Amino acid sequence: MKLKSWLLIGVLLGAIAMSSGAAEAPSKSFLSVPPYLQALSPDSVVVHWRTEVPSYGWVEYGLTRDLGQRQDEAQTFGLRQANQLQQRVVLKKLIPGTNYWYRICTKSIESFGPYKVVFGPEIKSEIAPLHTLPAANQSIHVAIFNDQHLHLDIYRKLAKNAEAFPIDFSLFNGDCMTDLTTEPQAITNFITYLQGVHADVRPAMFVRGNHETRGAFARILPSYVDWPNNLPYFAFNAGPVRFLVLDCGEDKADDHREYSGLVEFESFRDQETEWLKSELKSPEWKKARWHVLVHHIPLYWDDADGTCSATCLKRWGTLLAKARIDLAINAHTHKRAFFEKGAIKNPYPVIVGGAFTPKNATVMILQADPKELHLRMLNIEGKDVYPEFIKKK
Repeated sequence: MKLKSWLLIGVLLGAIAMSSGAAEAPSKSFLSVPPYLQALSPDSVVVHWRTEVPSYGWVEYGLTRDLGQRQDEAQTFGLRQANQLQQRVVLKKLIPGTNYWYRICTKSIESFGPYKVVFGPEIKSEIAPLHTLPAANQSIHVAIFNDQHLHLDIYRKLAKNAEAFPIDFSLFNGDCMTDLTTEPQAITNFITYLQGVHADVRPAMFVRGNHETRGAFARILPSYVDWPNNLPYFAFNAGPVRFLVLDCGEDKADDHREYSGLVEFESFRDQETEWLKSELKSPEWKKARWHVLVHHIPLYWDDADGTCSATCLKRWGTLLAKARIDLAINAHTHKRAFFEKGAIKNPYPVIVGGAFTPKNATVMILQADPKELHLRMLNIEGKDVYPEFIKKK
């Protein structure tokens, strides 16, 4: 739903509440960020939204529009989460590949005393659909964006092209929420990205690029997104695919003057490497039909201009070469490219997305079923940049 619609709902419901003698509604719209889905899996999903004033929120959901189930944020040390702006609710034990319905519900907190809490009027959103990720024997479609650098007009055109496909979820592979310095600035841009892929009904996963680690907002970003296991590197199943998402960190040494002594990616990558070793030995990895690797900075590139991550290649190159990767999806270079296995000493096929100019902009569409893995790279006009990548089993 468009932000203007949410604003109108908030104003109308607030007016109704005041006219009926209920507690006075907040003077502003009750939502600063409409609901959006994160960290979808075959049997769970995380619902986020952000309120204008401190509130208590929950989600009502079910297999029909009658809903029937309710969930709020999990208690922490016996306390239900409340009196906050960013709302986050995890729905668990869902059925894979199944249609659900949900709505968010919010009550503002007018005062929070030690013995009494005064709530504002209860406000509920419109009921919206969500679809859990397909099971391993079903097909999936994924839209993949990268390096938009807040060029939102270009992004909207790419997102429109993706609507021609039955997308299950979207991946933003870095440098989309870029160099942000204030939270209001971030919210404005974040909403545009979410609306472009209809993230209220289809999840949008944000992978960090090197520009997401810059600016004051970089340290707030994790409160707006959900990564599996609460880590910016993660793996998850979607249909017959095991997605492996790695975080390359920054593209310069930790002691570079640009970072003012406030980054420590070398030790971060060491921790990530230990996790990677564990993931590649896991039953989930071994049982998956397809293995797709996603990270922002390429490990392999066809020149020496510094656009590949040598420090990550040193740590991960041998591990990934033995890991039965079917396809790697990268970004960062602003030069769209495709390298067949072995073309640049790469042990698996590598495709690199474009950037934010009309000439180079791309969106990738990944499709997989148990028999075939496909990837198309489309330009801003919706035309194929390369012949479709197809791998069969």
